[in-house]
Amino acid sequence: MFKEGTGDWIKYRKLKDSTELDLHYSEFGRRDIPYWEAMAQVYTDILEFLKDAYQKGLRYVIFTHGSSTSRQGKTTARSQVRRLMRSRDATPYIIRNKCIQHESVFVAAVRPKPDSAVSDEYSNF
Repeated sequence: MFKEGTGDWIKYRKLKDSTELDLHYSEFGRRDIPYWEAMAQVYTDILEFLKDAYQKGLRYVIFTHGSSTSRQGKTTARSQVRRLMRSRDATPYIIRNKCIQHESVFVAAVRPKPDSAVSDEYSNF
């Protein structure tokens, strides 16, 4: 479904017409909201950022989520990104077979708007 990315993820920052969302929402001490609510907010933030990139005509969105250190079944920013990218919510905005799933980041290939003059050329990372 997605391309598998390897090596240094920073290379993806060189992609033309890209933007980046850092999902390292660091907090020290106790959270103001429950963890499950924070993870739901991550999902919403990712989707809104993706929609915005689509509206702006960008080609890529780089979601920096870091390597997962959680156990299987635990919710993380990484799992929320992957969940969204597989969901119907993302379908109007991405080209799945051009997306890159890397251990530390996810690169979403943004679908060109129908009225766009952008060609369908995407990088071969």
